[in-house]
Amino acid sequence: SENGTDKAVVSTQSTGNIEEALLFAQTELAPQGEDYPELLAELEKTMSLFAFSDPENCPFGDLLKPSQKHKVAGELNSAVLESQNQQTTTNLHTLLRILLWSQDMLTQNKVSFPKMEDISSGIISNST
Repeated sequence: SENGTDKAVVSTQSTGNIEEALLFAQTELAPQGEDYPELLAELEKTMSLFAFSDPENCPFGDLLKPSQKHKVAGELNSAVLESQNQQTTTNLHTLLRILLWSQDMLTQNKVSFPKMEDISSGIISNST
């Protein structure tokens, strides 16, 4: 998976073991690039992090941010679950999507209802 390979390289890169990351890229990722040419651009972007003395401030430094790591981990987990024919989203995630959709529908139809303003804290407004 594109994101799995990125995660492995970025993780190795962030620990400072450049030789290990380069060896991994050469032995494991380069052959996959031949089979999946669409992955080459992502692999090249990820590997370019090694060319910068301060990779966090390089053009692809966003690959090292925690938000990107969480996104990649989520995508990787979903791909693994999907390959095993298991549910790829949690029930909580599905419920939150339904909540947001329901609130949008009520708002569009100008229905007054107690709206959850901030899902992370559970703040609810009295009416909309």
